[in-house]
Amino acid sequence: MKKDKSRKSLPGFTLIEVMISIMIVSLILLISTNILESSINSRSVTLNALDGVKQFNILSNTLRRDFRQSMNVPMRDTYGLPLDATFYSANQSDRLMFTTIVNHANSTTSKLRRVEYLLQDSSFVRRQYYAVNPYVTEDFFDSKMIEGVKDISFRFSDGNKWFSEWPKDETTSRVIPQLIEVKLVFDDQEIEWLIAPRIKHVYQY
Repeated sequence: MKKDKSRKSLPGFTLIEVMISIMIVSLILLISTNILESSINSRSVTLNALDGVKQFNILSNTLRRDFRQSMNVPMRDTYGLPLDATFYSANQSDRLMFTTIVNHANSTTSKLRRVEYLLQDSSFVRRQYYAVNPYVTEDFFDSKMIEGVKDISFRFSDGNKWFSEWPKDETTSRVIPQLIEVKLVFDDQEIEWLIAPRIKHVYQY
């Protein structure tokens, strides 16, 4: 029986070739996906790190500005009674308050404001009052400076000794500390500032 020479072999792929092609494409897609995921994660980590550095720089600048522009003037409570202090932080307290110069748009009002730094719900908060000696306890606005804080501590120096509170006595009630130490404790690190206010004179009551 003679073979039909008019029938020609049609070009095509074998099953093995198709399977190998699918495996190669799958491998390429897997590698590409891993590279893309790694790039996205790297970008996220970089942005978070940059955001952390930005927050830290803003906090550092704000702390130094407030302390260096602090004014040695007596403070009063919301009832108008004297606090016998120009700079106040209780023993082992997680907050301190003082009077500082704040620049604002309204040139007809005083630039002096009461400022308070405190720990609130794991956030280091700057609280600014609308007056030097406010009569309303809610007369303020808060700014969260940095989050994730486990603990904070303050120390104050009169030039000779360090104290965990200020004022310590009648003499220190009329002056601002010569050095202020602010320490923030996080899960994996501690951040510390040592700042020297510029005011040196003693307030005369």
